[in-house]
Amino acid sequence: MSEDAGGYLAEPASPAAAAVLVVHDWYGLLPHVRTACDELAAAGLVALAPDLYGGRTTTDPEQAEALMEGLERAAARARLDEAVGTLRARSGGGPLGVVGWSLGGMFALLQATTGTVDAAAVYYAALDDDDAALIDCPVLLHLAEVDEFDPPEFYDRFVSALRAAGTEVAVHTWPGTEHSFANRDVALHAPDATAEAWSITVRFLRARLAGAAAG
Repeated sequence: MSEDAGGYLAEPASPAAAAVLVVHDWYGLLPHVRTACDELAAAGLVALAPDLYGGRTTTDPEQAEALMEGLERAAARARLDEAVGTLRARSGGGPLGVVGWSLGGMFALLQATTGTVDAAAVYYAALDDDDAALIDCPVLLHLAEVDEFDPPEFYDRFVSALRAAGTEVAVHTWPGTEHSFANRDVALHAPDATAEAWSITVRFLRARLAGAAAG
């Protein structure tokens, strides 16, 4: 594992042929993001979480909103593109996945629209119909039962648009949860749902990436 102002990188003990871009939510690169990278590395995947906030983090929603509003989207997209290049180099150009939460989920899906991603696992995030039509990799979507930011219809339209485009998509809605339930560092964390959703996510990424690399 290594960390600097640019993000957090975790690599398996043995050389990996597949990698995952990990994108934090509006709270920043908190410990749970590093843990996710470590767990992906333990599953045999190179994982890199770029720091889109330059070292700033918070667990307060109001401060997180301010951080998000101050984020330059173009600079963030460029940072993610740079991270993709790093991951390609670290994995010998093997398959690339992406995982993201909320704001990070939106960026993860935007990365998938570029055709550079082989699998996307996303928590409580979606795109509009036009962008959805550009995604051709398998998508795993985890949703909260109650989401204060987006109504169920928003996600329903996104899933319908993916399926209309012929994109494989699996959806899990987790009972008793709210937006940000999978962030282990904030008050809305739902431990049981987080653990089960993460287990599904790791299996999905391993199957889509490590399996593809082996083939």
